[in-house]
Amino acid sequence: MTKRVPVEEFGENWAALLDAVTENGDEVFVQKDGEVVAKLVRSGEPGPMHGTVLYEGDIVSPVFDPNDYR
Repeated sequence: MTKRVPVEEFGENWAALLDAVTENGDEVFVQKDGEVVAKLVRSGEPGPMHGTVLYEGDIVSPVFDPNDYR
């Protein structure tokens, strides 16, 4: 079921609306001044590759020193 609610109503009833999304699979469109500003949907289940990646150490820093190429 699809619901459209003004942002004020969402502010007052957010817990019940989130329950409708998670339990019933409803979609909730939050509107401000008649324009949709947010869409709430139930997230999907983890896919078949969920949990198959293992990383160790620092995965953010560069692999090499950029100063080596100046």
